[in-house]
Amino acid sequence: MKLLILFLVLISPVFARLGENQDELVARLGQVKLESKHYITAQGQISPLGPALFFEKDQWNIQCDLIDGRCAKITYTKPGEWTPEQISTLLQNNAQGLPWREPSDSNKMIRKWTRSDGGTAKWQFTGSMELISKTYLAAKARREGELKSKARQQPDL
Repeated sequence: MKLLILFLVLISPVFARLGENQDELVARLGQVKLESKHYITAQGQISPLGPALFFEKDQWNIQCDLIDGRCAKITYTKPGEWTPEQISTLLQNNAQGLPWREPSDSNKMIRKWTRSDGGTAKWQFTGSMELISKTYLAAKARREGELKSKARQQPDL
C-alpha cells in the first residue's frame, strides 16, 4: 500500500486537473503545444464553447477545454496499455472533493464513472479518458439552450 501511495504521489504532477487555470496548467504540464477552440453540436450547428489547450507530457497528450478561464473538460490519450493505477490517479486528481461511482454498465471496452454533482468520466480501450466537470455540463446546456431559442425564432423572410 505504501508503494502505491508513493507511486501516485510521484506521477500526480504529470496530469492536468479539472478547475485549474491556464497558468496552473502550464506550471504542471509545460508550454501549450497548440491553442484552439472546442465545439459542441446542437440544433444542426457546430458552435464554439471556449478555448482548448493541448499539451504533451511524457507519453501523454492532454486536451484541456476551458470555461470561464478554468479547465472544465480534460481528454487524456496515450499509446499502449493503461494500468489500473493510471486510471485511479486520473480519477483521484479530478475528483474535486467528490467520490466517483462506477455504474454497473461499465465493461472492459468502456468504463464510466459519475459524481454526485453530475461530473462524468469515461475511459475507452482505444486509449483515451475524458473527464467532464459540472461547469462544462452547465456551459454546454446554456449554449444548447441559446441555439434552441435561436432556432425557434420566427423568420423575417
